[in-house]
Amino acid sequence: MSSIAINGARKVYSGNVTALHGIDLEVEPGELMVLVGPSGCGKSTLLRMIAGLETITSGTIAIDGRVVNTVEPAARDIAMVFQNYALYPHMSVRGNLEYGLKNRGVGRDDRQALVAEAARILELEPYLDRRPAALSGGQRQRVAMGRAIVRKPRAFLFDEPLSNLDAKLRGQMRVEIRRLQKTLDTTAIYVTHDQLEAMTLADRLVVMNAGNIEQVGTPTELYERPRTTFVARFIGSPGMNLLQSVALLTRGAQLPDVVPQSGCIVGIRPEDITLGEDARAALSLEGRIEAVEILGKESLVYVAVAGVDELVTVRAVGGRWQPAANVTLGLPFEHLHLFHAQTGQRLALS
Repeated sequence: MSSIAINGARKVYSGNVTALHGIDLEVEPGELMVLVGPSGCGKSTLLRMIAGLETITSGTIAIDGRVVNTVEPAARDIAMVFQNYALYPHMSVRGNLEYGLKNRGVGRDDRQALVAEAARILELEPYLDRRPAALSGGQRQRVAMGRAIVRKPRAFLFDEPLSNLDAKLRGQMRVEIRRLQKTLDTTAIYVTHDQLEAMTLADRLVVMNAGNIEQVGTPTELYERPRTTFVARFIGSPGMNLLQSVALLTRGAQLPDVVPQSGCIVGIRPEDITLGEDARAALSLEGRIEAVEILGKESLVYVAVAGVDELVTVRAVGGRWQPAANVTLGLPFEHLHLFHAQTGQRLALS
């Protein structure tokens, strides 16, 4: 297991285009850290800098205390798994698993032992003589992971490895990757734009936005106490409702004293809003149901409230709610989150 320390890492491309603005991050030995954020936020650039596939403009990247800024990728002893598998189509599964070991001069007996171990861990033994074209997407991804495993690297880097798979297979592979990382007891950094994938995999999450880190913490910490409105929106499916306090104050709402004179943004998770006859709360709003998504035992109810720009999303039990109906929303004070209207930073509730 290895630690990875990133200090003040910046990446500036030609034309003075800055992709990363001074990233500071510590990855603990044996940790599975997930970098998550929208496309273009810099997460894959950061991963490629750790791997040595992108040069670092300034700052340092250290593995086990050794700065590797100028170390070649092959000498960093890190294995990377890509979304497109990067398998050799003319080779069998066995050939793909052995290829990197041959290039490193590993002897035949040792190669066979390492390949056999990886095939057992990943349940690839029946497919060792097949070529990639004869495998399913999930099997190909397991081969790509196996090629990384046989190297016994200091750390694994995953760059959106499941984005080419269908939803059902992604769910299965998430479980497999998590199991694999714990079985191997290794350090891993995983990049994804899918917040559900991030929440289910991570020991700690790093939410990135426009080349900066918005927040680092466990999935529970980020969900329950988002530091910014960006994190509040991005983490959670659906994300947090964000309402301008001015719209609420005009309805006679008594918000905490911490609300600045310029107003603030009031956040609340869809599952924390009470609806209809259950709307017993100090802060209530009247609205009109615009749409309902039935998810089985639960429904997502989208409510228009006068003075509020966006529809308010409510996660409700049952499917009795109908579009065009008037409804009362209850926003319990104990579930409210406050954010500064200009900076988007979290405010403390008094």
